[in-house]
Amino acid sequence: MSMIGRFREIMERNLNALLEKADDPEKMIALYLQKLKKDLGRIKSETATVMMEEQRAKRAVAECEETIAKMERYAVKATESGNERDARRFLEKKTALSAQLAELQEAYHLAAANSQKMKQMHDKLAAEISEVEASQDG
Repeated sequence: MSMIGRFREIMERNLNALLEKADDPEKMIALYLQKLKKDLGRIKSETATVMMEEQRAKRAVAECEETIAKMERYAVKATESGNERDARRFLEKKTALSAQLAELQEAYHLAAANSQKMKQMHDKLAAEISEVEASQDG
């Protein structure tokens, strides 16, 4: 079961349990709605943090790719000018940066996946709040 599906199931069970125990169902729904809105605020904050981390990771990947390209250009220029020692040094740096790039890309993909999950959770909770508000009005 997906994380979002599990989250929805838990929220529905909590609401049903509250309604079964409640002396005043309207008051309990209002309290539940208040709790959902508080949770939504926390999720918004956490989602923003995760999205910032995704952007940071994306920038790190781009910067590493730029540096790799720069090392390649430097190596070519050094080779053209007959400076084999510098060309070798630039290529060694490029190789080290390529290994680092793989790690940065993995971190970016993880951050992007986390960001997507948080967005889904936010949207699901916002929809849940809308449903509760609609049921309260109707």
